[in-house]
Amino acid sequence: MTKIVFSKTATKHLISQAKYIFEQTQDANKADAYLEKMKLFIVEMLSHFPKSGRPSEDIAKNTRKLVYQGFSIIYRLSEYRAEILAIYRENKVSF
Repeated sequence: MTKIVFSKTATKHLISQAKYIFEQTQDANKADAYLEKMKLFIVEMLSHFPKSGRPSEDIAKNTRKLVYQGFSIIYRLSEYRAEILAIYRENKVSF
């Protein structure tokens, strides 16, 4: 099973998304629930199927891209882990 690690940048992206969802809904529970579902999807998918994302050499060298409900999840694989590098909406790219 592959270990999943979130980089500082990916963690900042998750926090930013939580703030955005809260601003739109004014409901902290909805924001938290959405992010928990996203994190669970990432961990479940990549720990069992680490190569499920498509290669994304156009974004960064040796990376793959997984998509979850309009969000792109950029990650890099090593022998025993997947490092989540960035999480962003396709229309809002900021690394």
